[in-house]
Amino acid sequence: MGEMVRSAERPTAQAQPDPARRSRQHPRPGTDVHLEPVPRLEWSLATEIHPLVDEPARPAALRNSWIHTAPEEQVLELFRRLQGARRRLPAPWWLRALDRGELPSRARAFELEDEVHTLLTGRPGWVFVPWRALGEVGYWEYGPSDRGPMKAPTTVLFTDQHPGWVHVFAAHRDTSPLPVPVDRAPGLLSALPQIESW
Repeated sequence: MGEMVRSAERPTAQAQPDPARRSRQHPRPGTDVHLEPVPRLEWSLATEIHPLVDEPARPAALRNSWIHTAPEEQVLELFRRLQGARRRLPAPWWLRALDRGELPSRARAFELEDEVHTLLTGRPGWVFVPWRALGEVGYWEYGPSDRGPMKAPTTVLFTDQHPGWVHVFAAHRDTSPLPVPVDRAPGLLSALPQIESW
């Protein structure tokens, strides 16, 4: 079998993840296994949260993976190298926007997330849900909207699909409704009376 990846070999802010390096190591005597670099594995290591956080209560608690802590230029370079022509690599909203030049910095994206988190969790009924997809911040649910016959509550999440960066999905029974685009925390604040009435 190939060498196991130890926690000390995981990406750090100083070192870019390189599963290919491990694949070039010689296999143990008596084995015929040859490991090849896999782009999605390399990206998975880069986006992995470590140490794992149990039920983080805010977005900042999820920002300890390599893509959150390594120099921004290195993160962009790895993303662009691994993403390729199909552009299907799972990535946080801010990294896709940063790649297209639509955000000034990763730090600004984190500020936007924190502003929305402070706004929503400062109001009754809103809960932060930390897990969504690789590297993503998570989303916020409005508890009072989670009532029969609804099967999913009103949800706020970040997106790279418009320059306001925030989507709101109304509580729904079956098919998810079209998202309502909102302009960051200020736009969300002005829309909350309507959103909380859905």
